[in-house]
Parts: sequence; structure tokens; C-alpha cells
Amino acid sequence: MASPGRREVILIESARLFSDRGIAATTIREIGEAVGLNSGTLYHYFRSKDAIVSEILVSFLADLVDRYRSVVDEPEDARSRLVRIVRASLEVADMHPYATEIYQNEIANLGSLPRYSEIADAVEASHDAWFSVVEDGVRDGEFNSGIDVFEFQRMMRECVFMSVRWHRETLTRDIDSLTEMLTRVFLNGFVPPPSGSSTPRPAPKRKRIVKQAVAVDRTPPEGASEEAQDIRSELDSLRSELRAIREAIADRR
Repeated sequence: MASPGRREVILIESARLFSDRGIAATTIREIGEAVGLNSGTLYHYFRSKDAIVSEILVSFLADLVDRYRSVVDEPEDARSRLVRIVRASLEVADMHPYATEIYQNEIANLGSLPRYSEIADAVEASHDAWFSVVEDGVRDGEFNSGIDVFEFQRMMRECVFMSVRWHRETLTRDIDSLTEMLTRVFLNGFVPPPSGSSTPRPAPKRKRIVKQAVAVDRTPPEGASEEAQDIRSELDSLRSELRAIREAIADRR
């Protein structure tokens, strides 16, 4: 019986090669060299290169779907479950190095794999989990009903898995920060919080200057900045123009 340790090494090194070079460009001989085996010995562990690819993806997707189902079944609000789905995605991707990259790179070529039906069923189940949680949030008034549920969950899901590629070398360390950032951006947006919230919205610099310029004493204080003096002059001119307009209107009455 094949040693589980050796099989795991083969899967990890194969995944790295498939991610870096592509499945078609990677040979059994190169995989064997990466793990210290000749091609003939490698076939004792896996029947073919496609069998290795299938094992990588099926194992990854099976773990992903199991984690998703446990999250979907939790009696929590939709936001909490969506945060947990994001985190589960990153954790499972970290447990199965390069599986997400292989799927993203090779999605158009997976139909010929010997276990493609298992892969397709698992992918559908994982998508259903995302959709279900977001749909629950819209139905319960937690999420914006004006945004298409399918498009939203697809954008968020794809962004989560693309972030795995961007953070592959530091993913274990970055899971907490990525989970927080991704959920905050998608659920809270990138605009500043409204006034009156716990995090006050800073006033623009221009407003603070104008507020200083409307003091009773219109003479610029000694040492005032050139910008402040220019603004005071513009305000004086504007006041003069407004008075002239009001006088003209009064004369016509």
C-alpha cells in the first residue's frame, strides 16, 4: 500500500508545478524529479498525471464544501456566516497549496479529467453555499436588496480566491487581515463612515480654512498664510458683488 506521506509530497510538488507551468507543460518525469522518484516508481502512486490533478482538486473541493456546509447550517445572522465563509475559503486554500490557482488557470480544460463529475458537483455545491448565505441576508434585510444576489456573491467569491494567489507566500499569516479587509470592503464599502458614527468623518482642509476666514475681523492676521489671505480677499469680493446684486434687485422693485 502506498505511503500516505509520499503521496502527500507528490500532490504538493505536483500542485506547485501545475500552478507555475500549467498542467499540459508539466511532465511526469519533472514531477518525479521534484519528489526524488523516477517515472516508473511514480506510477505506483498515481496512474497518470490527470489522476494527480483530479486528486488535488477533489480533495481541496471536498474539504471546502464540508466547511461551507457547517457554516451555512449555523444559526447565525447572514453577515456572521458570510465572514466565516470567507475565512473558511482562505483556511482551506492554505491547507491545499496551489489548488485554487490550478482551478482558476485550468478551468477550461478540466472536462477531460477522470473525476470531473466529482469536481463539477463540488464546485456547484460551493457556489450554492455562497448564494444561500447572501440570499438569506437580502431576505432578512441585512444586505442591500437593490444589488443582484448572484453577481454580488460571484464578485466577492472570485475576489476571495484571487487574494489567495496574491498572498500565496504569506497566506497562513494573512488569513485574519484578509478576512477582515475583504468582508469590510464588500459589506461596508470604501467610503468614510457617515457623520455621527463612532468614527467621525474628518472635515476637508478647505472647510477649515473658510471657517477661519469668516471671523469678524476681516483683516488678515500678521503671519497669516498667503493662501488664507487670498481666500479672505475672494470672500470680500464675493460679498461686494452680492451687495451690488441685492441693490440692483431693490432698484427694480
